Amino acid sequence: MTWVPATKNVPNVKVISLTHAIAKEISGVSLPELVEFGWEQFVLSVTRTRGMQVQVEGISSEKRERYLTRYAISRAEGLDVFIDETTDVFSFVIALNALPDDERPSFAGNVGAAVSDLVMESLGFHWRANAAELKLAEVRDSDTVKSRKTPDYVYDPGSRHGFEAGQIVIVEAKGSLSQTEAQDASVDRRARSAFREQVDEFIGTQPMGLTVANGFAISFGSVPGSQKSRVAIASPQTVGVEPQPASLSAAAVGGVRRIRLSQPQPQQQERKIQQEYVKQQIQQPIQQRRGGGGGGGGEGEGRREGERAQPSGRIAFANYENLFLICGAGNAAAFLRSILAGGSEEDLGKEARFQEFLVYDGGPPILKGPNGPWRYGIYAPSVEAILRAAAANRQAPPLTVDLPIALTGFLAETPGSVVMQGDGFAYMYPPRSAHGRMWDLIKGDWV
Repeated sequence: MTWVPATKNVPNVKVISLTHAIAKEISGVSLPELVEFGWEQFVLSVTRTRGMQVQVEGISSEKRERYLTRYAISRAEGLDVFIDETTDVFSFVIALNALPDDERPSFAGNVGAAVSDLVMESLGFHWRANAAELKLAEVRDSDTVKSRKTPDYVYDPGSRHGFEAGQIVIVEAKGSLSQTEAQDASVDRRARSAFREQVDEFIGTQPMGLTVANGFAISFGSVPGSQKSRVAIASPQTVGVEPQPASLSAAAVGGVRRIRLSQPQPQQQERKIQQEYVKQQIQQPIQQRRGGGGGGGGEGEGRREGERAQPSGRIAFANYENLFLICGAGNAAAFLRSILAGGSEEDLGKEARFQEFLVYDGGPPILKGPNGPWRYGIYAPSVEAILRAAAANRQAPPLTVDLPIALTGFLAETPGSVVMQGDGFAYMYPPRSAHGRMWDLIKGDWV
């Protein structure tokens, strides 16, 4: 499935600057001039955020995997039914109003979470999890935090943007698709309110050995049938906006600052470098890639540009637990969860100590579990890196994990065959031939 037009955009974005004395200013945060994303990016963010929704204690991995299979993975296609195909603005047809009253808020929440995730992905926060991983309810019981609500998600920039190891950002996502609550003033108000009630007091706290260095409340709204949409970002963080192209007059954009949420298109030289790197990866068998971090030590491993990051072990493990469940690699997901829960590999059955993967032939190196839908996979160097880190830290997540940042644009000679986000979560089509390989979770290497 694809969109017509091929990409959608949100042309009305407001950055609401707030004051917070202990906020960590993130360096180098600047978004280009148009909120724009394709179908594949939208699907990836919808699926992962719905998976994170049930990433909480009390729900087993088996039930989470069942939820992902039956609901989260198909949710993006359900949302697509009501997306307006006649415009390049990310907006919805008026038929959405015919949904039952109890369905519309859930629908809007799914959209708001996905748009929020695309915002954070564009800022370089590639690793994320349900904020429940931070056990903020315990922090909330302290003398300094009185908030009754906790945020939705936690994001980790991997020690980039001036962050130190173990510093993370919390995010509350809001969405509205109604005649009244999706108006500009209402969207702005919801962002301010969400920051005040679910983000503000947690900034500066230190849950689970990490430091909440900053936070965002991101609110999305669109009135069905209006062909309009809006995003408001409330934060003490300074978010720069690049100048508009000379070809766009102030009248053409209504004087509103426009922000691009997709990865900036690489320049011609960078594109050549990326394509050459992909060719090398295709020619190099996966079994030849060795070294700590799944690609940090050998020639041609990781990004050609050498882009790597060091997210906290807790957030990285939770991030890939979610992706492994989505991609049908249940044993790998359970292994990561056992470490996050402070368990032991003895809690795993003998057969659960191995994870079978399908290795896709041709194109960028992508892996998936044998039971997962063909369209989803994970960048092989990312898989190898996180599972080697897990094998080396089976009692508890390490402070940080060294991981590659996946290529996100021009991944093959034919653009669009594979679309990835920075942690390696991939959308693929058409399905390619594949062969099976077995990973030893305890040993941390291929069998």
